[in-house]
Amino acid sequence: MPAVVRGGRRQASPADKSAAKPAGRAGAKPRAAGRSSGRKGAPAGKGSVIGTVHMPNELTAWVAVLIIAGLLSVVLLTGHRAEALGSAMTRFADARMASIGLKLQKIQLVNVSEEASPDVRKALKFEKDQPFALMNLTSVQKDVENVGWVKSATVRRQFPGVLIVDVVERPRLAVWQYNGKNTVIDDEGNIIPEAVSTRFPDLPFVVGEGANEAAPSIIELMRQRPALLEKTYALQRVNTRRWNVLLKNGAVIKLPALNQEQAMARLDVLMTQQRVLDQGFASIDLLDPDSLVVVPLDAHPATPPSPAPSLH
Repeated sequence: MPAVVRGGRRQASPADKSAAKPAGRAGAKPRAAGRSSGRKGAPAGKGSVIGTVHMPNELTAWVAVLIIAGLLSVVLLTGHRAEALGSAMTRFADARMASIGLKLQKIQLVNVSEEASPDVRKALKFEKDQPFALMNLTSVQKDVENVGWVKSATVRRQFPGVLIVDVVERPRLAVWQYNGKNTVIDDEGNIIPEAVSTRFPDLPFVVGEGANEAAPSIIELMRQRPALLEKTYALQRVNTRRWNVLLKNGAVIKLPALNQEQAMARLDVLMTQQRVLDQGFASIDLLDPDSLVVVPLDAHPATPPSPAPSLH
């Protein structure tokens, strides 16, 4: 039995100490659950730190640009896939718009002659009701301008379904015979490959090497003299330098290589004052600018040129 000391403090036993131990100070804050027991101020975790990082807008934009550039590089380095993707998207959109009524119903040709119309239509590889809204008009224009008849073309859409092709045709200047072949040439001496010469019997007829290139100037002089042009069968290029005017009655007018206009002016005097076209002659030699030689028909009967040029 423990001794009792009067007038003194009773000493507590170990059991009493344990029971008397306080649970904590009043008002003390509880320690956060899960907080590290390490050093003071240690970070709560990696995720929390990353979530607080702020990325500037400019940096975001540059990152987006770099990503897009990288994707485009990959596409371009894999065989024109970007072009194929764009074409596929265009076809899809065109088909969607065609489903609501924007599809080809009619092709309208403007300023296209009867002779050129079949070839121009052949160049337009379209079918009725095909997609129309996103049609590549530049490509259509190039196809039309590849036709020999066509000098230039304008192509436009007229909604809901009309394709308008407006054409400037190459003027038909003459029929050119060379190496036994007849072709139609334009006002610059270029051959119109689709034109059939027999369909243009009213065009002037030029013959010989280089006649196509020199034809525009001589034909202009002849058109200023319709009476002479009407009686002319062919314009013959001689040695790629000068012209002979071959008349339908077999007579020949020899023009010089230079100063053709002056020579034609001298011929005008003969036609006006002496009416040589009505009287008839075998030949008129205008080669020498200082002299004029006219051979009468009786002195030298005119015969068709040999070999006679032919349109057929």
